[in-house]
Amino acid sequence: MKHPTQRLLPATVNLNTFEVIARRGSITAAAQDLGLTQSAVSRQLTDLENFVGAALCLRTPTGLVLTEAGASYLRRIRYLLDELESASIAVATRSVPDTVIRISVPTTFGTLWAMPRLSQFALAHPAIQLDVVTHVGPISVRDSVLDAAIVHCEGPEPGCVGDMLAPLISWPMAAPALCPQAPLAPERMAGLPLLHLTSAPNAWPAYLRQLGQRIEVPAPGAHYSLLTLSITATEAGLGAALLPEYVAGDALRAGRLVRLHDEPFASPRDYFFISTEERAHSPAIQALRQWLTAATTSDAQA
Repeated sequence: MKHPTQRLLPATVNLNTFEVIARRGSITAAAQDLGLTQSAVSRQLTDLENFVGAALCLRTPTGLVLTEAGASYLRRIRYLLDELESASIAVATRSVPDTVIRISVPTTFGTLWAMPRLSQFALAHPAIQLDVVTHVGPISVRDSVLDAAIVHCEGPEPGCVGDMLAPLISWPMAAPALCPQAPLAPERMAGLPLLHLTSAPNAWPAYLRQLGQRIEVPAPGAHYSLLTLSITATEAGLGAALLPEYVAGDALRAGRLVRLHDEPFASPRDYFFISTEERAHSPAIQALRQWLTAATTSDAQA
């Protein structure tokens, strides 16, 4: 009798051999790819067929042809082999030197705010290597190969620690041609074409509620996945958008945008520096955390 904790699993090497045979169409070609003898490949296929209790291939004069059972089995194990390989790579790549930090940053915030500061950190800490990638929308640091990330969220996920770097404060803005008489009263602002961020579709309704105005939810208007797309559409006169200073500051100073109201909108989520608990106390992560928190303190005092 099979013990309750035992699994009915074939040898992984036999599964991999079967996948190569199916892809290459012959024992000979599979043996060349795998660096094995033809007899070894044939034996592994036979072992797998004996294990599952079904013929997976038919041997024909022109090569091997999958049986119906073989084709069905192949479809399912290919995904599992890919997942097994990905999981193994993920674990293996965690064994990197403590001086390497794999960090992800939001695309727009990363480009305009984080990267200048990360570049300064890299120059000041030449022994620490930063491997930087970008993300759009929610991200899990714990369930990835990342060591850290800057995330727009309400706080660190379980299994991680975090420090709040900066709030996301936005102002209503539009092109001067769309609103030549800015600033506007809230009721007039509510009547403009409104542009939305995909990640914050209810920001405009919440902001207008803050000013005593009510609009339908979800609010009408175009949606953009990135702040950079939103500001481009706003400058083109397509509508009004809630934009943070770090994105729209240059356009405001150049006169390409105008502020529609002096009251800002504070997002319920902030920008956090988040790292996994297992890396949080490494000297490299601590150095980066201290550098970024010092940078945000300096920004606030400027």
